[in-house]
Amino acid sequence: MSAPSRRNRAGHVKAAFHSIGVAANLQKELARSILRDLVGALVAAGFRVGLDDELDSMAAELAPASRGIPPACDALVAVGGDGTLLKVARRYVEREIPIVGVKGGRLGFLSEAGPDRVVALLRNGALVTQRRMRILGEVRADGGRVTSSFSALNDLVIHSTGYSRMVGLRVEVGGKFLREFSADGLIIATPTGSTAYSLSAGGPIVEPTLDAIVLTPLNPHTMSIRPMVLDASDSVSVRVTSAPSGIMVTVDGQEGIEVNPSQTIVASRDTRVTKLLVGVDYDFFALLREKL
Repeated sequence: MSAPSRRNRAGHVKAAFHSIGVAANLQKELARSILRDLVGALVAAGFRVGLDDELDSMAAELAPASRGIPPACDALVAVGGDGTLLKVARRYVEREIPIVGVKGGRLGFLSEAGPDRVVALLRNGALVTQRRMRILGEVRADGGRVTSSFSALNDLVIHSTGYSRMVGLRVEVGGKFLREFSADGLIIATPTGSTAYSLSAGGPIVEPTLDAIVLTPLNPHTMSIRPMVLDASDSVSVRVTSAPSGIMVTVDGQEGIEVNPSQTIVASRDTRVTKLLVGVDYDFFALLREKL
């Protein structure tokens, strides 16, 4: 069960933390040294610490941390940057454990700070939970049968798999025809993902705690289809009308699902959310100024 909580003056819920899970991307250059310092500091601060299965190779040197994320886990610390946090959020999406990111390099939009600050925030209960919307994607065959499904915290990107990048797409929103167009692809993003690939492709910035779906076409071959912000209750249906080199859906930039032209991609609001822990002094606009 979650730890007891108390409300601060701003109305946010501040939690008391006891059991902490730790996950990391060991491919990151600084991850191993950060892990040693982080786990040592968490244990010294009196937390019970459990390690993600992918850290088994370091379990001995990270003792007395235990193997496995415990059933009763108050927070999960993801070491390695935004990509690591996205992966961890997808792995633990069913458990909805609140996640805080520790940067393993440069500061991202999801990584809170360095290990010392994160340990201090956990020790002082100075973290609040933001419920970040996720997108559920489904590939459906004729007749509506679901052949695969996936969930994204940032985005789903529909794109070509080959050198000839142009694809033909027919898009419906809420069952109503929007547009048929040719482009390099289409990004379907959450507000959290609005500052990722969608932003690079000319999409709008959306406050990450809002519930909305962002459509951003990739280099459309027409001026009549522009980036759009949709109500989160809308579903987006995309049928591939032409794809000379094949088509793929990429999930959070980390997982790829091949799609054939007879299939339809349907994206909608996931009933599950990612609980992201941020400091009580979190300032999204300051982060925008720093990053952009």
